[in-house]
Amino acid sequence: MNNILSIYKGTNVEKLPTPSFIIKEDKFDENCKLMLENVQELSRITNTTIKFRPHVKTHKTAKGTFKQLGHGIIDRPHDSILVSTVKEAEGLLNYQNSIQKKYVKDITFSLPACIPEILNQLQDINKRVEHLRIFVDHPEHIDNLVKFGRPKHNTKWSIFLKIDMGTTRAGVVPKSKTFIEIINKLKDPHVLEYVELFGIYAHAGHSYGSNNILEAHQTLLKEIHAVNQAAKDIQELLPDIDASKLLLSVGATPTSNSLRIRDEPQIIDYLKNKLVGTLEIHCGNYCLYDLQQVSTGCVAKEEVSGFVVGSVVSSYKERNEILTNTGVMALTRETSRVKGFGLCVPLNEISSNEYYNINWYVDRISQEHGILRQLSEKDTNIPLLSIGSKLAIIPQHACICMGQFPYYFVLDANNNVTDVWYPYQKW
Repeated sequence: MNNILSIYKGTNVEKLPTPSFIIKEDKFDENCKLMLENVQELSRITNTTIKFRPHVKTHKTAKGTFKQLGHGIIDRPHDSILVSTVKEAEGLLNYQNSIQKKYVKDITFSLPACIPEILNQLQDINKRVEHLRIFVDHPEHIDNLVKFGRPKHNTKWSIFLKIDMGTTRAGVVPKSKTFIEIINKLKDPHVLEYVELFGIYAHAGHSYGSNNILEAHQTLLKEIHAVNQAAKDIQELLPDIDASKLLLSVGATPTSNSLRIRDEPQIIDYLKNKLVGTLEIHCGNYCLYDLQQVSTGCVAKEEVSGFVVGSVVSSYKERNEILTNTGVMALTRETSRVKGFGLCVPLNEISSNEYYNINWYVDRISQEHGILRQLSEKDTNIPLLSIGSKLAIIPQHACICMGQFPYYFVLDANNNVTDVWYPYQKW
C-alpha cells in the first residue's frame, strides 16, 4: 500500500493516472469543520448537550474518519461513529491498534440486521470497542438477541430503536402495531437481562429531495419531533424507562446542513422546552459532497471535495461530443436533479471557491465509456477538449462512486499528492 504513496507523493494532479479519485484535503477539512461548528453553535445557543456521530460509509477510511470526529480540526473531538459494514469497523479498529491510539470508542452498526450470522460478527466487534450500538426495527430482532445471549461478560446488547419517519427504507413506524410489539418485549425481565434500550434513531433520507435549505430545515424539525414523540410513547408503554436518558439521534446530510441557519427560533424553542432526551446529530456525505447534495440547494458545487479524474480519449466534432475513460465503472449510474452523470471541472479550478469554466457534463455512460456534452447548448463557440487532456468530474453520488476505487489521492492546495487513503471496502 505504501508503494502507491512513494510513487506519487508530490505528483501534480495533471500527471495522475486515470480514472482516479482525488480528495481536496483543504475542502474536506473545511466541510468537517463547518459541520462540527454548526453542532457546537446549536448546543451553545440552546444551552443543551448535543452530541455528534459521523457516518464513515462515504470514504470508509481511518484518516477521513478521524477528521470527521474533529481531530486536528476542533479542540474537543468526538469519539462516536456509524458504520455500514463490519469491514469498516474492523479496519478502523485495526488501524487504531497499529498507531496505538483510541480515537473511536463508540460504534453504531447502521443496518438493522439482528440475525445470527451478523450477530456473530458484531460480537467480535463488541469485544474490541468500549460501546457497540445496533439497530432494531422488528420484534424478531429482540428474540434473536435474547437467543444469542450477551455479547460479552456483564454487557447487554445496546440498541437503537430505528424509526421510519418518511423515508420508507428501514425502521418501524411509530405507534404502529410492530412498534408497540417491540416495546412490549422490553417489559419482559428475561429480555432485559440481554438487551437495553440506548436510544431512538431516525434518518430522513427523503430530505435528498429538498429544493432548498429551508425545506431541509423543516425536515430536520420533523426528524427531531419524530424521535422525541417516540421517546414519549415509549415512556407511556414502559413506565420504568427514564426517557430523559435516551439518546435521540437524527440527521441526513441535507437536514444536518440546515444547521447553517443560525438562530432559527423553531429549533431553539423545541430543544429548550420540548426535548425529552439528549439530541444527537448524525450525517456522513457532508465531508465530500456530490451532485445529489448540490441538487438539494443546501451546498454549492464549489464545496465538493471529491472528484473523479478522467482523460479525454477521443472527440466527435460532427456531434460536438467528447469521449472519456470515465464510464459507469468510475461514476456509477446514480442521478439527481442535476442532469447527467457528472459535472466537469477544469483541473486548474478545483482549488477555487468559484468555478468559471464548467462547460461540459457527462451525458451518457457505458462500462468504461463516458460521453460529454456541452452544458449550454446555446453557446456553440466552446471548443472541444483536446485529446489526452484531463478533467475533474463531480460525481452524482460520492458514496457509491468511491466504492469503485481501491485508494484515493489526497491533494494539497497546489493540487499535489500529499497522501493516499485506503478504504475498508466490501463486507
